[in-house]
Amino acid sequence: MGRACRNFFIYYRLPLAFLVLSLFSCSAFSTPTTFSFVEFNIAFILGLSLPLLIIIVLITPNKFITWRFPALLTFNLLAMLYVVAYLTLDKIIIFMSLALIFLCLLFYWPLMSHAKKESKLVITTHIVTSLCAISYLCILWLLPSIERAVLWSGVSTLIMTLAAVHIQQICKNINGFAYRLIIQWLITACFIAALYLWVNNKLSNDLLVVSSVACYLIAVVNGCWLVVKVLSTKVENEVKKAIPSAPLITYPNDPATNLPTYQQALNNIDSALKVKDDLRCVAIVFKPINFQQVNNVLGHKNSDILLLQLAYCLQKEVVDKTALINFNIEESPIRIARLQGLHFLVVLNVHASHHPEKVMIDDLCHQLAKAVPDAMSFKSFSLNFELSFGIAFIGEHGKSIAEAIAHAEDAVLNAENSQQMLSYFDNESVLYTEKHLREMENLKQDIVDQKLRWFLQPQVSLSDREIIGFELKVHWYKKNDSPLELHQFVETAEHSGEIYLLTKQMIQQAFQLLVSLNKLGYRQPISIKLLSQYLLEPDLVNFIEGQIEKYGVSGSYLMIELTEGIVLSASHKAKIIIDQLKSLKINIAISDFSGSYESLRYLRKMAINQVKIDCSYLGESNDNYSDKAIINALVNLTRTMKLPLIGSGINTHVIEKYFSKMGGKYAQGSIISNGVVPDELEIWLDKWHE
Repeated sequence: MGRACRNFFIYYRLPLAFLVLSLFSCSAFSTPTTFSFVEFNIAFILGLSLPLLIIIVLITPNKFITWRFPALLTFNLLAMLYVVAYLTLDKIIIFMSLALIFLCLLFYWPLMSHAKKESKLVITTHIVTSLCAISYLCILWLLPSIERAVLWSGVSTLIMTLAAVHIQQICKNINGFAYRLIIQWLITACFIAALYLWVNNKLSNDLLVVSSVACYLIAVVNGCWLVVKVLSTKVENEVKKAIPSAPLITYPNDPATNLPTYQQALNNIDSALKVKDDLRCVAIVFKPINFQQVNNVLGHKNSDILLLQLAYCLQKEVVDKTALINFNIEESPIRIARLQGLHFLVVLNVHASHHPEKVMIDDLCHQLAKAVPDAMSFKSFSLNFELSFGIAFIGEHGKSIAEAIAHAEDAVLNAENSQQMLSYFDNESVLYTEKHLREMENLKQDIVDQKLRWFLQPQVSLSDREIIGFELKVHWYKKNDSPLELHQFVETAEHSGEIYLLTKQMIQQAFQLLVSLNKLGYRQPISIKLLSQYLLEPDLVNFIEGQIEKYGVSGSYLMIELTEGIVLSASHKAKIIIDQLKSLKINIAISDFSGSYESLRYLRKMAINQVKIDCSYLGESNDNYSDKAIINALVNLTRTMKLPLIGSGINTHVIEKYFSKMGGKYAQGSIISNGVVPDELEIWLDKWHE
């Protein structure tokens, strides 16, 4: 750190040289009668060069900074000025000799002091320049009759050409140095022209001195700039060494496949995008769609062996594809990363190719698919793997890299569901998802705020129009939309996690209505339809039992409807819940009854109190004989089994007529009532009996 401080001090000592220069200049201008113009410039050069040479001598330990070139350049210029001011014998020859040496030295200081190793071409220019200088001096002194101005023009032109080549090579390695050397080259060209005119007696001594001093000054400026550049770089490096650098974060590879993990892939993609802003990258996520069979047969431990074999084959296929992002921080490239589960990732740069993007992506996916071995085996087990691909553009299909990868995973799922090899992510799905999320949030809030609308639909006997029961229904009013019935928004309620709260509100509403009916002298049951298998939990039974105790209403007045699909898909859980409900004397009904063998088999095992079938098909055209025959058979079947049957969807007189002819006794639908809100229940009952 002490050395850094010393260099830092020296770095700020350089401007002092120009302060000394100004002092010398002021003293020179204050006594114009003491010096001639040439003598003034000699004093000027001495005042400028002495502080500069002292500073450079102090920092000679730096191998990239030398004092020899500025010292030789200064001595040569002073000699030239001395010749102009005081010599008369061989004045032109001596000055031209010194001018050639001065011309060579003008470029050597800034060019020879750079930190980069010189190329062979630059070394060649040094040798040629030296040979030209020696030849020039020999001709100038041994052949006094030669045309000196022409000789000077030829040699100086050659040296300037070599200097231009030298400048071109050096400026490739030192940024910001080109324009400085170009300016120096142009001013030196003016000095060459001035000397040519002076030899031909067409230019005064003063103008020749001005051009010489100007060349010297620009060379000093460039040399000082290079000294400052070297010192400031050294100080910065030492300061960086003094500050401890942050440790490099590394992530272990996936233990099963030895591939980089998700986080390591994110870091490398981010680094690649920061280095080159013009990259257009595509996240391609793929998975073996039938690998689950391996886990089921071999178990996860043995299946990892096949997964390692698969990863090796895929990595071997793409290791030389430079258009793919390298996920490995070491030298050997790894271009595949493993994400969560069975998902793998490659990132393709489509900007570097002139081929259409879709062609590049499709070609890469087909190459990866072909890289999978025809049959991968472990002991006696073998299986042919198939890959599904999902594609999403980074920056276009997501604001971040992680979001684009997530969208590519969604596209993989879509490809798998649609049984396609690859699928491109569609932004429309994002809009749909956002819309669905808003619906879930709105429904959740409406359920919490109890903004759903409840109503009762009566169930009557077709023979005498006596009310035998009610079904409690619910409507959800979205923004300015028509009301949705429970079966239309039950999936949204499931996804929002509020299906259980909705059902609890429905049960509470049912018991409150049962209390109201009992006060009015009606003892008919109210049925509630459960449309989600997530409700088949003991907690719901416990909640119903609590409501029975709270309202003091017998459980026999509550009818729980389970759809046939839920009963068959979760038969074991349904049987347990039905047994628990029946222990509370609650009636059980099966809706959407189809009469299938499985449903009949279930009816024989369980004591079901009621069956409901959808009769809305009876109102369709006369050609719909098959649906009418099925409904007719179900009516006869339930009558044979002595199961009470209610026909739902009796919405027209035509349907009612057909259902009645088939032997149907009990009906429910809009032909009877569209629905009765709880506040108007007493009024509706009075009108119904009238």
